[in-house]
Amino acid sequence: MKIGILTFHRAHNYGAVLQCYALQEILRRRGHDVRVIDYRQPWIEEFYKLLSVRMLRDSGGLSGAFAYLKKNAKKFLLAPCRSRNFRRFRDEYLDMTAPCDAAVPRDFDCYVIGSDQLWSLHCLGGKTDLVYMGKFDRSVGSRVVGYAISADMKSVQTIESDLKEWTDGFDRLSMREAEVADKVSQITGRHCDVCLDPTLLTDADIWNPVLDEKWKNRNYVLVYEVRWEKKNKGLLRRKAEELAAKIGGGCEVIDLSAVRYSVRDFVSLFKYARYVLTTSFHGTVFSILFETPFYAFPLWNGYDLRYVELLSSIGAEDRLVDPCAALEPVAMDFGPVKSRLEDRRADSFLFIDKALSDEK
Repeated sequence: MKIGILTFHRAHNYGAVLQCYALQEILRRRGHDVRVIDYRQPWIEEFYKLLSVRMLRDSGGLSGAFAYLKKNAKKFLLAPCRSRNFRRFRDEYLDMTAPCDAAVPRDFDCYVIGSDQLWSLHCLGGKTDLVYMGKFDRSVGSRVVGYAISADMKSVQTIESDLKEWTDGFDRLSMREAEVADKVSQITGRHCDVCLDPTLLTDADIWNPVLDEKWKNRNYVLVYEVRWEKKNKGLLRRKAEELAAKIGGGCEVIDLSAVRYSVRDFVSLFKYARYVLTTSFHGTVFSILFETPFYAFPLWNGYDLRYVELLSSIGAEDRLVDPCAALEPVAMDFGPVKSRLEDRRADSFLFIDKALSDEK
């Protein structure tokens, strides 16, 4: 089957491009002809510009514009490096169509929309994108499948009145969070499955083409923060330094948080780290995939749900620790964790195979 993927593949975000690559490779392993539709989502394109005139204009007068510039100063400095790193990964590892707007190519047998936060309004400038709702012109007989789409509850409640109409075109639909899936099912009156993020469907071998061996013989603790403890900035790095000292042998600390590293570096750093400290869902995922010992730090601010839920579902709650807790470089037994993860993978693969079959 010829499949086109619609997702946030152009976001300058490690998780966004890696979940896209994972879905592409998983579908290829199952015998499909897969391409990533190079949809240029307007707000995403604007957000990652070096300097967005539109966002300056919409920031609310001179004081708002100044606040926007101040808030994004670091982004402006890192933007050229980030843009180059993510563009290189897309060009090398994603098989993309020609660029397009909402008039997506019509020559696919099936459109897989997902995963990532495609229905979270804060990721789209506060507006729903109907392309991610499957509302685009396509060939008669083609299918639309929602795979592990993510959304926050506030967004779902905001679009509640239109959600049933917008989802009518999906042949099958799944969400990434159980709570959201239940809410969508309740609103639309249709069954909504719960499926894993595509990165969790992969094995370590899928990532071999991406690895950079320059990190293989480095002795380091890896820090990856996507959210910070505001009252105690730099806490995770200090905890990493303490942990590195306990590991010894000149163990250093490498901090991925500033997004200065390439996407290949990101994957490789998780593969070869001695230990990982993270506040990230994908930081947690890649630690598990590569069986790298890790600690995950919930900040209990509403954005921890994904990795807290994941670790709870696979019996790894002991990896959730308070940021102020004393850390020890203890070994981890990944056997039970991987066994439980396999059970969850089976359900997601079953959804994929049924969704891509000819059965309506």
